[in-house]
Amino acid sequence: MNKLLSVIIPTYNMEALLPRCLDSLLVEGALERIEAMVVNDGSKDGSLAVANGYRERFPESVTVIDKPNGNYGSTINAALPVANGKYVKILDSDDWFDSDSLVRFLDRLESIDTDMVITHFNTVNDDGSREVTKYNVYGKEPYEYGHVYNLDDILKDGYIRFFLMHGLTYRTQMLRDMCYRQTEGISYTDTEWSCYPVFVAKDIIFLDINLYQYNLAREGQTMDPKVIARSLDQMEKMTLQLISFYSEFDLDSLSPIRLSFIKQYYANRIRLIYKNHLLDIPYDMFNAEQLGNLDAKLTSANEQFRFGTIRLYPANKILRFDALKYWHKHHKRWPKWFDSLNRHTDSLVNWFFVKLFK
Repeated sequence: MNKLLSVIIPTYNMEALLPRCLDSLLVEGALERIEAMVVNDGSKDGSLAVANGYRERFPESVTVIDKPNGNYGSTINAALPVANGKYVKILDSDDWFDSDSLVRFLDRLESIDTDMVITHFNTVNDDGSREVTKYNVYGKEPYEYGHVYNLDDILKDGYIRFFLMHGLTYRTQMLRDMCYRQTEGISYTDTEWSCYPVFVAKDIIFLDINLYQYNLAREGQTMDPKVIARSLDQMEKMTLQLISFYSEFDLDSLSPIRLSFIKQYYANRIRLIYKNHLLDIPYDMFNAEQLGNLDAKLTSANEQFRFGTIRLYPANKILRFDALKYWHKHHKRWPKWFDSLNRHTDSLVNWFFVKLFK
């Protein structure tokens, strides 16, 4: 390991945005300590030429892997075995790091040897506004920044918010020791990046650094609701893959605290899949047969592994009707008039809280 941090940059048709991403990394104070690993996943535009141009300018800091298209997970699988950093982090090529925060982050990594490192991130919206995501429990930040915690001492809080790709950095050797691999050929496998290492990581540290800038403004971004609606089958495959990993892991090696947390994580993941089908996608895209087939698999898995009771209430917490219970009873979504009422209530509650806490 001759670098402090390897940054894996999955790239597919990002010719226009890749320079901003790389420029945010290749700054004074970071160049000698960072490895920017651009993995070109069969791009059809000029992404590879852009990456090679940066490699020529910064040969000690930029590496390029050119491979046939295999989707997101394949880029991680291609880069991780040859990463030269003590730590490794993923940066999507349409996103970027805050450069000043990156230098401070590297300074902190110099004296850290924990399995997991957690930092803040910004969500960048369509209008250019930014919202910082910090890791808290019910609005409080209970973790001392810079303190090394046993991961079980954190997991007992049962709070999953900090397990998001944008805030995660891992010790590279830990991932290699667990033979980490992501599923190839489908999207949304960053969920595996957030999940599998939790089974084995020993310790964790939180840093008060806002590093990752998560771009939600790009059309076609994978978290775009229209893209999600078209990609439900991939999200379902990803969830079933998570369950397969769970079924094959030596669960006896996990502490009761960790096992309980992981079960909660899985129950939340399953709930999210139901939410996509029953609350989020347009009615004309809802397929009762598709959900029925998936429901049978998820119900069977939950009965076998006892992840927990799954309910699907509206976010507004006023209309306390369980959409999943309605589905199981009637094998259809609740009526459109109720869905409209629910959405208007959501908007009203959101407006009220903005006025109350602004």
